[in-house]
Amino acid sequence: MSKTSSSSGNTFIPYNPSSSIMVNGKNKAEISVTPWGTSSYYNMDENEKKAYDYAGEQFALNLPNLNVFDADTQKRFDNQVQSYINQGIEDINDIYTPMLEDLQNDIASRFGNLDNSIFMDNLSEIEDKRADSISDFSQDVQTYRQDLVNNELSNRYNYLDYLNNYVQQVNSNILNTTGAGQNLSNLSNSYYSNFNNLLNKNSQSSNNGGFDIGGLFDKVIDAALSGIRF
Repeated sequence: MSKTSSSSGNTFIPYNPSSSIMVNGKNKAEISVTPWGTSSYYNMDENEKKAYDYAGEQFALNLPNLNVFDADTQKRFDNQVQSYINQGIEDINDIYTPMLEDLQNDIASRFGNLDNSIFMDNLSEIEDKRADSISDFSQDVQTYRQDLVNNELSNRYNYLDYLNNYVQQVNSNILNTTGAGQNLSNLSNSYYSNFNNLLNKNSQSSNNGGFDIGGLFDKVIDAALSGIRF
Protein backbone atom coordinates (compact mmCIF):
# COMPACT_ATOMS: atom_id res chain seq x y z
CA MET A 1 0.00 0.00 0.00
CA SER A 2 1.48 3.32 -1.04
CA LYS A 3 1.91 6.21 1.37
CA THR A 4 2.26 9.94 0.83
CA SER A 5 3.83 12.56 3.08
CA SER A 6 2.58 16.05 3.68
CA SER A 7 4.85 19.07 3.82
CA SER A 8 4.79 18.93 7.62
CA GLY A 9 6.26 15.42 7.57
CA ASN A 10 3.08 13.59 8.64
CA THR A 11 2.42 10.22 7.00
CA PHE A 12 -0.96 9.64 5.30
CA ILE A 13 -2.61 6.59 3.73
CA PRO A 14 -4.67 7.32 0.58
CA TYR A 15 -8.33 6.30 0.37
CA ASN A 16 -9.18 2.95 -1.19
CA PRO A 17 -11.01 3.72 -4.48
CA SER A 18 -12.75 0.35 -4.96
CA SER A 19 -14.03 -2.89 -3.43
CA SER A 20 -15.31 -6.26 -4.64
CA ILE A 21 -17.50 -9.18 -3.55
CA MET A 22 -16.16 -12.71 -4.08
CA VAL A 23 -18.55 -15.70 -4.19
CA ASN A 24 -17.15 -19.20 -4.49
CA GLY A 25 -13.85 -17.79 -5.62
CA LYS A 26 -15.42 -15.68 -8.35
CA ASN A 27 -15.69 -11.91 -8.44
CA LYS A 28 -19.45 -11.17 -8.41
CA ALA A 29 -19.52 -7.43 -7.80
CA GLU A 30 -17.16 -4.48 -8.11
CA ILE A 31 -17.46 -0.96 -6.75
CA SER A 32 -15.30 1.81 -8.18
CA VAL A 33 -15.08 5.18 -6.44
CA THR A 34 -13.75 8.16 -8.39
CA PRO A 35 -13.82 11.93 -7.87
CA TRP A 36 -16.72 12.00 -10.35
CA GLY A 37 -18.91 9.42 -8.63
CA THR A 38 -19.32 5.75 -7.74
CA SER A 39 -19.90 2.91 -10.25
CA SER A 40 -21.24 -0.54 -9.42
CA TYR A 41 -20.80 -3.65 -11.57
CA TYR A 42 -22.41 -7.08 -11.16
CA ASN A 43 -20.76 -9.98 -12.97
CA MET A 44 -23.24 -12.65 -14.10
CA ASP A 45 -21.89 -16.07 -14.93
CA GLU A 46 -22.99 -17.76 -18.16
CA ASN A 47 -25.88 -19.72 -16.65
CA GLU A 48 -27.20 -16.72 -14.72
CA LYS A 49 -27.19 -14.63 -17.86
CA LYS A 50 -28.97 -17.32 -19.90
CA ALA A 51 -31.73 -17.68 -17.30
CA TYR A 52 -32.11 -13.93 -16.86
CA ASP A 53 -32.24 -13.26 -20.60
CA TYR A 54 -34.66 -16.15 -21.18
CA ALA A 55 -37.08 -14.92 -18.50
CA GLY A 56 -37.09 -11.40 -19.92
CA GLU A 57 -37.46 -12.63 -23.50
CA GLN A 58 -40.33 -15.00 -22.70
CA PHE A 59 -42.15 -12.30 -20.75
CA ALA A 60 -41.90 -9.91 -23.70
CA LEU A 61 -42.98 -12.58 -26.21
CA ASN A 62 -46.00 -13.83 -24.25
CA LEU A 63 -47.36 -10.54 -22.95
CA PRO A 64 -48.88 -9.24 -26.25
CA ASN A 65 -50.82 -12.51 -26.79
CA LEU A 66 -51.77 -13.07 -23.16
CA ASN A 67 -55.55 -13.03 -23.83
CA VAL A 68 -55.40 -14.21 -27.43
CA PHE A 69 -56.17 -17.83 -28.37
CA ASP A 70 -54.66 -19.02 -31.63
CA ALA A 71 -56.18 -21.67 -33.90
CA ASP A 72 -54.35 -24.54 -32.21
CA THR A 73 -55.60 -23.51 -28.78
CA GLN A 74 -59.17 -23.16 -30.05
CA LYS A 75 -58.94 -26.59 -31.67
CA ARG A 76 -57.68 -28.07 -28.40
CA PHE A 77 -60.65 -26.54 -26.58
CA ASP A 78 -63.07 -27.90 -29.20
CA ASN A 79 -61.62 -31.40 -28.93
CA GLN A 80 -61.84 -31.37 -25.15
CA VAL A 81 -65.43 -30.08 -25.23
CA GLN A 82 -66.43 -32.70 -27.81
CA SER A 83 -64.94 -35.46 -25.67
CA TYR A 84 -66.88 -34.09 -22.70
CA ILE A 85 -70.10 -34.06 -24.75
CA ASN A 86 -69.56 -37.61 -25.99
CA GLN A 87 -68.99 -38.85 -22.45
CA GLY A 88 -72.04 -36.97 -21.18
CA ILE A 89 -74.33 -38.40 -23.88
CA GLU A 90 -73.03 -41.87 -23.14
CA ASP A 91 -73.74 -41.42 -19.44
CA ILE A 92 -77.30 -40.21 -20.11
CA ASN A 93 -77.97 -43.11 -22.46
CA ASP A 94 -76.58 -45.54 -19.90
CA ILE A 95 -79.20 -44.27 -17.44
CA TYR A 96 -82.33 -43.96 -19.61
CA THR A 97 -81.93 -46.59 -22.33
CA PRO A 98 -82.20 -49.49 -19.83
CA MET A 99 -85.23 -47.79 -18.27
CA LEU A 100 -86.97 -47.61 -21.67
CA GLU A 101 -86.07 -51.20 -22.52
CA ASP A 102 -87.34 -52.43 -19.15
CA LEU A 103 -90.57 -50.49 -19.65
CA GLN A 104 -91.10 -51.94 -23.14
CA ASN A 105 -90.46 -55.48 -21.95
CA ASP A 106 -92.76 -55.07 -18.96
CA ILE A 107 -95.67 -53.68 -20.99
CA ALA A 108 -95.23 -56.26 -23.77
CA SER A 109 -95.15 -59.13 -21.30
CA ARG A 110 -98.26 -57.94 -19.46
CA PHE A 111 -100.40 -56.57 -22.27
CA GLY A 112 -98.93 -58.09 -25.41
CA ASN A 113 -98.36 -54.76 -27.18
CA LEU A 114 -97.02 -51.26 -26.59
CA ASP A 115 -100.26 -49.51 -27.64
CA ASN A 116 -101.18 -48.91 -24.06
CA SER A 117 -101.91 -45.84 -21.98
CA ILE A 118 -99.71 -47.09 -19.11
CA PHE A 119 -96.76 -47.39 -21.48
CA MET A 120 -97.35 -43.94 -22.91
CA ASP A 121 -97.62 -42.34 -19.47
CA ASN A 122 -94.45 -44.01 -18.23
CA LEU A 123 -92.66 -43.27 -21.48
CA SER A 124 -93.60 -39.60 -21.20
CA GLU A 125 -92.27 -39.48 -17.64
CA ILE A 126 -88.94 -41.05 -18.67
CA GLU A 127 -88.60 -38.73 -21.65
CA ASP A 128 -89.27 -35.70 -19.44
CA LYS A 129 -86.50 -36.77 -17.07
CA ARG A 130 -84.15 -37.40 -19.96
CA ALA A 131 -84.96 -33.96 -21.42
CA ASP A 132 -84.18 -32.37 -18.06
CA SER A 133 -80.89 -34.25 -17.91
CA ILE A 134 -79.98 -33.11 -21.41
CA SER A 135 -80.82 -29.50 -20.54
CA ASP A 136 -78.70 -29.67 -17.40
CA PHE A 137 -75.91 -31.27 -19.36
CA SER A 138 -76.01 -28.46 -21.95
CA GLN A 139 -75.38 -25.99 -19.16
CA ASP A 140 -72.54 -28.17 -17.91
CA VAL A 141 -70.97 -28.10 -21.37
CA GLN A 142 -70.98 -24.29 -21.43
CA THR A 143 -69.50 -24.21 -17.93
CA TYR A 144 -66.88 -26.78 -18.91
CA ARG A 145 -65.76 -24.74 -21.92
CA GLN A 146 -65.55 -21.57 -19.82
CA ASP A 147 -63.51 -23.48 -17.24
CA LEU A 148 -61.08 -24.49 -19.99
CA VAL A 149 -60.69 -20.84 -21.00
CA ASN A 150 -60.26 -19.68 -17.39
CA ASN A 151 -57.70 -22.39 -16.63
CA GLU A 152 -55.71 -21.48 -19.72
CA LEU A 153 -55.71 -17.80 -18.78
CA SER A 154 -54.79 -18.63 -15.19
CA ASN A 155 -51.83 -20.74 -16.35
CA ARG A 156 -50.65 -17.95 -18.63
CA TYR A 157 -50.92 -15.29 -15.94
CA ASN A 158 -49.14 -17.52 -13.44
CA TYR A 159 -46.35 -18.16 -15.93
CA LEU A 160 -45.82 -14.46 -16.64
CA ASP A 161 -46.02 -13.71 -12.93
CA TYR A 162 -43.32 -16.31 -12.31
CA LEU A 163 -41.09 -14.83 -15.02
CA ASN A 164 -41.57 -11.31 -13.70
CA ASN A 165 -40.90 -12.38 -10.10
CA TYR A 166 -37.75 -14.18 -11.21
CA VAL A 167 -36.37 -11.11 -12.99
CA GLN A 168 -37.28 -8.88 -10.03
CA GLN A 169 -35.59 -11.28 -7.61
CA VAL A 170 -32.41 -11.29 -9.68
CA ASN A 171 -32.45 -7.50 -9.78
CA SER A 172 -32.95 -7.43 -6.01
CA ASN A 173 -30.03 -9.80 -5.51
CA ILE A 174 -27.85 -7.60 -7.72
CA LEU A 175 -28.76 -4.48 -5.74
CA ASN A 176 -28.12 -6.28 -2.45
CA THR A 177 -24.75 -7.58 -3.63
CA THR A 178 -23.56 -4.27 -5.05
CA GLY A 179 -24.92 -2.57 -1.94
CA ALA A 180 -22.76 -4.84 0.20
CA GLY A 181 -19.79 -3.90 -1.96
CA GLN A 182 -20.61 -0.23 -1.49
CA ASN A 183 -20.72 -0.72 2.28
CA LEU A 184 -17.31 -2.37 2.16
CA SER A 185 -15.96 0.55 0.17
CA ASN A 186 -17.47 3.00 2.63
CA LEU A 187 -16.02 1.04 5.53
CA SER A 188 -12.57 1.06 3.96
CA ASN A 189 -12.67 4.76 3.18
CA SER A 190 -13.99 5.56 6.64
CA TYR A 191 -11.15 3.55 8.13
CA TYR A 192 -8.48 5.40 6.14
CA SER A 193 -10.12 8.76 6.81
CA ASN A 194 -10.14 8.19 10.56
CA PHE A 195 -6.65 6.75 10.43
CA ASN A 196 -5.29 9.83 8.71
CA ASN A 197 -7.13 12.15 11.10
CA LEU A 198 -5.70 10.36 14.12
CA LEU A 199 -2.23 10.33 12.58
CA ASN A 200 -2.44 14.06 12.22
CA LYS A 201 -3.66 14.54 15.81
CA ASN A 202 -1.02 12.24 17.28
CA SER A 203 1.95 13.41 15.24
CA GLN A 204 3.15 15.55 18.09
CA SER A 205 2.80 12.69 20.59
CA SER A 206 4.66 10.37 18.21
CA ASN A 207 7.64 12.70 18.02
CA ASN A 208 7.84 12.74 21.82
CA GLY A 209 7.80 8.94 22.10
CA GLY A 210 4.24 8.75 23.38
CA PHE A 211 2.51 7.44 20.26
CA ASP A 212 0.42 4.27 20.88
CA ILE A 213 -0.01 2.55 17.48
CA GLY A 214 -2.17 -0.25 18.97
CA GLY A 215 -4.55 2.20 20.55
CA LEU A 216 -4.66 4.17 17.33
CA PHE A 217 -5.80 1.14 15.33
CA ASP A 218 -8.51 0.37 17.91
CA LYS A 219 -9.85 3.92 17.73
CA VAL A 220 -9.83 3.90 13.93
CA ILE A 221 -11.70 0.60 13.65
CA ASP A 222 -14.32 1.67 16.23
CA ALA A 223 -14.87 4.97 14.46
CA ALA A 224 -15.16 3.34 11.03
CA LEU A 225 -17.60 0.65 12.12
CA SER A 226 -19.81 3.11 14.01
CA GLY A 227 -20.47 5.01 10.78
CA ILE A 228 -21.31 2.00 8.61
CA ARG A 229 -24.65 0.20 8.40
CA PHE A 230 -24.97 -3.16 6.65
